Amino acid sequence: MSEKTRVELTRLQGGIAIASFVMGALISCVCLFFIRPLGEITSSAIIIVGNFLVLCGGILGVKASTDVRFKNLEMKVDHQGEHTEKPTA
Repeated sequence: MSEKTRVELTRLQGGIAIASFVMGALISCVCLFFIRPLGEITSSAIIIVGNFLVLCGGILGVKASTDVRFKNLEMKVDHQGEHTEKPTA
């Protein structure tokens, strides 16, 4: 995978993570505070969808964050490897 594709994929993962988290939180808040229940309050499918969207956002966000950190670490190691002097025998 080329470097440009990897950066675009990480950026896309971050965007999807933020969108999933926001939508999950929004759906959960709307269902909890603004929609009156039709009967007894139980675990509803909408709340479960909201929770799964928040979970998806968290997982993708952590993956995107670790991808960026590993790439920065890789660049730092490569940079240090270029500037170290090789001992002469």
